[in-house]
Amino acid sequence: MDPSKWKLEVYDLLAIILPGLVVIGEGWVLLNGWNAFASMVGGLTGTKLTLLILVSFGAGTMVQELSDLFIKLIKKARYLKQGRDRFWSTREADPVKRSIKAQLGEVVSSVDTAFDYCLTRLKGGFPKRDLFLAVSDLCRSFAVLSLLAIVPAIRSAFQMLGVGRVFFFWILVSVTAALILFFLSWRRMVRFRELSETTVFRADLATVNETNPETELAR
Repeated sequence: MDPSKWKLEVYDLLAIILPGLVVIGEGWVLLNGWNAFASMVGGLTGTKLTLLILVSFGAGTMVQELSDLFIKLIKKARYLKQGRDRFWSTREADPVKRSIKAQLGEVVSSVDTAFDYCLTRLKGGFPKRDLFLAVSDLCRSFAVLSLLAIVPAIRSAFQMLGVGRVFFFWILVSVTAALILFFLSWRRMVRFRELSETTVFRADLATVNETNPETELAR
């Protein structure tokens, strides 16, 4: 099996495989310690790397589900859709509403319906949206993984240092670093999720006056 022939999208790489690799690393450190993890990484061959990527795809999917559950437990159900909700309530959305009404012949009141309609009408013509979404979901996973990383960090510190002042200092540093990473990941998650939502409406407006080639030929 040649990994170079795999057809992976940017979302697969950033939002699924990368978090999967991170959570596998965290689990390895938790179960076997940091030295065993470093030895495992150093001994990776082509076959082992291929297997690792396959496993990380499954692990990354579970991380995505866990991070989605985490967000919904501590925030409202529409927290990650607040960008489209805010856009839909502003005057900037009026041209989009008029455009949809002109196409469908009726008013669409649901922002979710309007979003899906605009995204479908773009027909893959706005690939940057996929990158925005991938970065947002990557950061969503990193927010959860940063908290999970505290446990293997404590385990490694205990294994190398034992219980003492240096151990507790290391725990303080680890927790502080994890919280900083959580905060930064959360901010980036929210910002790029909003970009992935609002830019769909704006990009759709650019297609309104595009000439249909079939219509031109018919003339």
